[in-house]
Amino acid sequence: MMRRLLLACTVALAALPGVARQSVGLVLSGGGAKGIAHIGVIRALEENDIPVDFVAGTSMGAIVGSLYAMGHTPDEMMSLVTSRDFGYWSTGTIDPALSYYFSAPQPSPAMFSFNIGRRDTTDAVPASLISPLPMNFEFMRLFAPYTAACGADFDRLMVPFRCVASDPAVKSKVVLGHGDLGTSVRASMSFPGVFQPTEVDGRLLYDGGLYDNFPLDVMRTDFAPDIMIGVDVSSSESGPQTSIMAQLENLICAPEPSGVPEEEIVRLRLHLDRFGLLDFPKAEEIARIGYDYAMQHMDSIRARITARTPACARDMRREQFRARVPYLRFDSVGVEGGTPQQNRYMAHLFGQGQGAREADTFGVEKAREAYYRAISTGRIRDMRLSATRPDSARFFRLGARAWLRNDMQASVGGHLTSSTNSYLYLSGHISSLSFHSMEAGAQAWVGQSYMAAAFDGRIYTPTRLPMAIGVEGVASRRKYYESAAAFFDNRLPVYVIEKEYFGRLKLSMAAGRSGAVGFFGGVANLIDYFYRDNSIGNYAFGRDRASYVLWQAGAGYSRSTLNTPNYPTEGTSVCAQVMAAGGSMAHRSAITGNSAEKSSPLWLQAEAKVRSYLAPSRHFSLGLEGHAMLSTRSLAANYNAAITAAPVYEPTPSAANAFRASFRANSFVGAGIVPVYRYSDALSARVGLYGFLPLRKICERPDSYEAYYGRWLRDPEFFGEAAIVYKLPFAAITGWCNYSTGYTAGWNVGLSFGIYLTAPRFLQL
Repeated sequence: MMRRLLLACTVALAALPGVARQSVGLVLSGGGAKGIAHIGVIRALEENDIPVDFVAGTSMGAIVGSLYAMGHTPDEMMSLVTSRDFGYWSTGTIDPALSYYFSAPQPSPAMFSFNIGRRDTTDAVPASLISPLPMNFEFMRLFAPYTAACGADFDRLMVPFRCVASDPAVKSKVVLGHGDLGTSVRASMSFPGVFQPTEVDGRLLYDGGLYDNFPLDVMRTDFAPDIMIGVDVSSSESGPQTSIMAQLENLICAPEPSGVPEEEIVRLRLHLDRFGLLDFPKAEEIARIGYDYAMQHMDSIRARITARTPACARDMRREQFRARVPYLRFDSVGVEGGTPQQNRYMAHLFGQGQGAREADTFGVEKAREAYYRAISTGRIRDMRLSATRPDSARFFRLGARAWLRNDMQASVGGHLTSSTNSYLYLSGHISSLSFHSMEAGAQAWVGQSYMAAAFDGRIYTPTRLPMAIGVEGVASRRKYYESAAAFFDNRLPVYVIEKEYFGRLKLSMAAGRSGAVGFFGGVANLIDYFYRDNSIGNYAFGRDRASYVLWQAGAGYSRSTLNTPNYPTEGTSVCAQVMAAGGSMAHRSAITGNSAEKSSPLWLQAEAKVRSYLAPSRHFSLGLEGHAMLSTRSLAANYNAAITAAPVYEPTPSAANAFRASFRANSFVGAGIVPVYRYSDALSARVGLYGFLPLRKICERPDSYEAYYGRWLRDPEFFGEAAIVYKLPFAAITGWCNYSTGYTAGWNVGLSFGIYLTAPRFLQL
């Protein structure tokens, strides 16, 4: 059997380039996600032993064409375009699992950010719809070994290759056949407005579709094959287009006459108008259409192309080329773009080592960790990577060129809802990037129910273990409103105001890629206003006032890989803290005018929150959430004072719309299960079922309004919510309906737009 196989492969060598036979060129057009159909066409060609001696492509055609030229099989190409990594870099989204949590900006209600400063006023406006940062590393990792294998000469790839970019400065296409393979492909797919242009040899290049979306003439001029297979997936729609992306596609990706005689072309014109440029999640469907179309026309293809390449010969050719592809490992780093101090700092992140000793080198995983650690700061607008290896060298040199944002940033956002919980959010931020990085910011929330002002600042230390010393201060006021029915409820306050004024110092340090450990201490003045009871006659006297002057000292741990702070569908978040606290309390009665003060004895408190979302399939996620609070804090004498000061369980943003006394306790356990159906990356439906169990419920003596603890582990409460969430690039639109037991209003229905996140609290996570 082995001898027969060797004999067959020997005979098949006649099909390899260099032997006189009919030569075939494959030309792949641009078309965004529609270009995934090229993979299906290639699969059909290989199954029928149709040879491909040369390949040329534009935009998505350049991506598929380059992968094939590098020796990737159709299965390997499909595995790539359907992978999570491809989904992240094709949408400009940073994988939360790769983000360096310690130095990443904290989540905020900001929707739009503007960079302002001395260096570049144009930095205030984003250069592209899709961030280039996730793509930069993956392109370096994917293409650099093959650039080294072919010596930067695309004729020396497994299949000789050309891609087409555009230079608007001279209004001409640019044919790329040498240089860095990843940079060339990147230039060919730099769709204006969607992806940033790419610099090649001092020129800013854009998507090749601007001047040649279907490069038949490039194939004819550079390779002169006997016959060409041309696969065109560009839009065929005519007439007015309402979609901006459709208009851009018709403008940029419209096919143009090539001047190549039709007798030299086997033309495959696919109609994929129902798909958009960014429909990458539909990759499998698009590839299947390409395969089916090619198979339907295979008889005519085989009639025009008489040459054949048996699978064993093609596989041998792949193996021979792949044997030349070096392993990607680095022995040195060069960084430019910032100040000398900034460049040294970023080189330090990459773990620069000199020489060729194995101990001084580092691989792809370490390079990826360093890259994401650098970009997680939010200070880098763009960072292009290169990996070069001289012919005589064993290892690669990693090059990084960074474009930094301006030092100052302003943001605006908020939360608009049908309830009283709407607010406008404004912030200003200043930062620096070096061994002694510093950042400081101020934030403001302005709304009917919630108002707050906060400031924070951190200085990072150049220690081996990343550390930071920080300070924060918060002034906030929250009002709670109830429905009119609550006027006749003798247990719930109708109108409650909570005010917090505090400052604290923090020492934090990194705990792996996704976590941080911190130690903190601070002082606060917490003030609660409430009615003594809900009897109508008491409203004439005004509200009681409970004031707390407190100190705290404690430690905490946090980590997060959630893909969004509100209504996540993937990732895990864990935060926990323990503290000791104490101080004094002053209570003033609005009815009697009497004031009473007492010292609050030292108490201990521990709190933990866990949110984990598993995604066993493309369309389904299952969320599990938990919240536990343990406290030895004593009760205030008045029930409303005690219940207002107690920690609260609010499992969803909409749960913060009203004062729910039944979901407050000094010690409690809350848990929920959240199944999520994801119709697409943007649209999802979710149902949350939550339970709340106070360790001991805070109760009221009807005759004296005195607070006391009830029996252990009694009186559970339940909360349920159904929501439809549509995620925009900068916010989310949410329609929700919830129901809670132990609450007068019961059912609540609402609509919200934006991100609901409030300022930190002194005693609660």
